[in-house]
Amino acid sequence: MSQIKITESMIRAAATPESFQRGKSYFEQGAISNATIQGNAVSGDCEGTQSPFYHVRVELDEAGIRSADCTCPYEFGGYCKHIVALLFVYAHKPKEFAKRELPSELLADLSRDDLMELLTRLIERQPDLHDWVHAAIAVPSTDKSKRTRHKKVDTEVYRRQVRNILHGLDGMRMSEAYWHVGGLADELRGVKDNAMKFLEQGDAETALAILLALLDEAHDAFDYIDDSDDELGACLNEMGLPLAEATLSLEMSAVERERLIQQLQELDRHLSNYGVEGAASIALQAAMYGWNDVPPPSRTIPSEGEDEWADGEDEDEEYAEDSDHRYGQPAIADRFASLTTGLTEARLNVLNRQGKTDEYLALCKKEDRHLRYALKLCELSRVEEATRFAHKHLQTASEALQLAQKLRELKQIEEAIAIAERGLALAPPRAGLGAWLGPIEESRGRTREAFDAFLAAFAELPSLETYKTLKRLAEPTWHKTRAQVMGVLKKSYSHQVLAEVHLFEEEWDEAIKVAEKREAWYTVIAIVADGVLEHRPEWVIQVSIKQAEDLIAKTQSKYYRHAAEWLTRAKKAYTRLERTQDWRTYLEQLKEKYKRRPALQTELKRL
Repeated sequence: MSQIKITESMIRAAATPESFQRGKSYFEQGAISNATIQGNAVSGDCEGTQSPFYHVRVELDEAGIRSADCTCPYEFGGYCKHIVALLFVYAHKPKEFAKRELPSELLADLSRDDLMELLTRLIERQPDLHDWVHAAIAVPSTDKSKRTRHKKVDTEVYRRQVRNILHGLDGMRMSEAYWHVGGLADELRGVKDNAMKFLEQGDAETALAILLALLDEAHDAFDYIDDSDDELGACLNEMGLPLAEATLSLEMSAVERERLIQQLQELDRHLSNYGVEGAASIALQAAMYGWNDVPPPSRTIPSEGEDEWADGEDEDEEYAEDSDHRYGQPAIADRFASLTTGLTEARLNVLNRQGKTDEYLALCKKEDRHLRYALKLCELSRVEEATRFAHKHLQTASEALQLAQKLRELKQIEEAIAIAERGLALAPPRAGLGAWLGPIEESRGRTREAFDAFLAAFAELPSLETYKTLKRLAEPTWHKTRAQVMGVLKKSYSHQVLAEVHLFEEEWDEAIKVAEKREAWYTVIAIVADGVLEHRPEWVIQVSIKQAEDLIAKTQSKYYRHAAEWLTRAKKAYTRLERTQDWRTYLEQLKEKYKRRPALQTELKRL
C-alpha cells in the first residue's frame, strides 16, 4: 500500500484536546510497540494504565482515517489517547512499522496438507484454539462453491440450549439477575446467528425450526425474568425479520402452510401479551400472503381466535365501534405500516440472498427503497448510475451517509464526498453525516466544505470540541463567522455547551448569565462555578451556598455529600478572596444550626 498521508490536524479533529495531548505525550515517551502495517491497516500495542498494554488498530484509505479501535475502556467521544499515539507514530515515524503480508497472501502457496499440518501444530501449541475451531466448523459454510449436503439437524439441541440460557439466572437473587439480562439476550442472539447461517446456506427449513424453537421456549421467560429494561423483549423482536425470511424461503404445501400459520398465530398471541409484537407477526404475514400484496386491515381489532387482518365482513358493528374507540384507527394503521415495511425488508433480503437481482431492484423501486436500490447498484459496479439515482431520490441525510460510506469502501472517494455534501441539504438528522464528512473534507484541503459539514453536526449535536474545530477551520475570519456559530448554538438550547463555550472564550459574565437561567440544571451551574472560580469568586460563594443550603433543606442524608461538594467550592472562593475567617465563621454556624444531624455533621467535619 502506498503511503497515505495523515496529518496532526486530521488527528486533532478526531480526538478531544485531552486525548490529543495525552496521545502526543505517549508518542513522545515511546509508548507504542509492535507497530505493524498490513494492507490498509496499521496496528500496535500502547502502554496502559489498567492493563500492561492495549491493542490499537486503525484502517486507512485514500480519504484518511477510515476507522479506529482500541481495547481500552475509553468511551468519552473521539479517539482515545492510545489511538492518537499510534497515529502520531504513523505520521512521524512510518519506518517503525513492520510490514506484514495479508493472511491470504501469507497462506496462498500452501497446499492442503501444509495447511492441515500448520493448523494441527497451532491447536497443539494453543489448546484454547480447539474450542474455537470446533465452533467455527460446526456451522454451515456460506460459500456457495463449498456447500455440501449435511445431516438433518436436531433442532431439539437448540431448544435445550435456549432453555439453558433462559434458566441461567435461576440461582441468582432478583437484584443480581437484573444486571445479567443483557448478557442472556446476547446468548440468544448467538442462537439466532446460527439459524441465519443455515438460512444463508439455503437450508431455510432448519433455520425456521431453530427460530421457532427459540421463540416457543422464550415466550414464558417473562414470568421469571425481570425485563424492566426491555432487553429480552428487544432481543425477541429482532427474531421477526429472520423468521419471516425463513418463511418466505420455504416451498410449502397448503397443509404445511396452514400448520405454520397456526403455530405463528399462537406464538404471536403469547408474545403480544408481554408487549413483544414484532417477533412473530411479520412472519405470520409472510406465511399468509407470501409474495402477494397484503390487503389493508378492514377493521380495528380481531375477535378472539381470528386473524387480525381477516376480511371481517360479519363483524358485530357495536364491537367494531367500541374497538375503534378503544384502540383508534391511527394506531392500527401504524402497526399495519410497520408490518408491511418489515415484510418488504424480509422479501428484499431473500431476493438478495437468492441472487435475484432484477426482482430485487424492481421491488426496491416499487416500494420506494431508494437507499437499497442505490446500494445494490454499487455492488453491481454501476457506481455512476447509483450516484445519479441517489442525487435524485435519496430523501434523508442518514441515507446519504450510508451510501457515502459504501462508496468509500469501494474507493470511490469523490463520489462519496459528492453524495455526502448533497445529503447535508436533505432531511435530518444530519449530525452523523456532518461528523463523518468533516474530517474527510479537511484532509483534502477543502476547508470551507469541512466547516459546513462540522456546522451541520454542531447544529444537532453541539459540543465544545466541535466548536473548537469550527473556530480552527474559520481562521482568520473567525471574528465574522462566530456570530453564525453562536446563533446555531443558541437555537439548540444546549445550556451546558453554551456555558462551556463562554468559559472557553473567557466570557465569564456571559457564562454566569447562562447558569442563572431558570431552566439551567445544577450540572450547568457547577460547570460555570468551577470555570469562573478564579475570576468571579463572589458569585461562586453566593451560588454555592444557595445550592448547598437548598440540598440541606431537603433533610435527606443522600443529599449531604452533594451539599458538601458545593460548600467546597464556596471554601475555595473564600480562600481566593483571602476571606478565610469568613468561611470558618460560616462553617461553624452551619455546624451549630444542624448539630442534631449526625450524617451532615460528618460531611461538614471534612471541610
